[in-house]
Amino acid sequence: MVAVKIDLEELARAVNWRGKRADYLLVGEGAVAVVEETERAKIDDVRKLESTVEALLRGPLAAAVPGLCNPFRIVAVLHSKRGVDSMVYRELMSQTRKRGVVYRAANCQQQLERVLREHGFSESSAAPPNAD
Repeated sequence: MVAVKIDLEELARAVNWRGKRADYLLVGEGAVAVVEETERAKIDDVRKLESTVEALLRGPLAAAVPGLCNPFRIVAVLHSKRGVDSMVYRELMSQTRKRGVVYRAANCQQQLERVLREHGFSESSAAPPNAD
């Protein structure tokens, strides 16, 4: 499925949401990818993913995301250019077990594309952020 990319900074401003948030969403048919781009992954980046997922499920983003239909599945991806240390990786796995939302890490663009493909998004969905 080809997804629509939504900049979370703009959407948060539109709905007056001031919480921690990931960088962007990819919204497809019955699925949403929450993506946080970072140089070096930190626990705080996982918190941004968690906060965004919560806002999608029960908060200000629940009604504000265009094209979102119920039910939908969520995959939250931490895309770190310098890799993910084991503590951050364990936190991602812990969140997956607790919340029923898939939390994944990607260390490079190819890995991000692979994670998104595994969850039903097409390759063009994973274009680098500057490739708009």
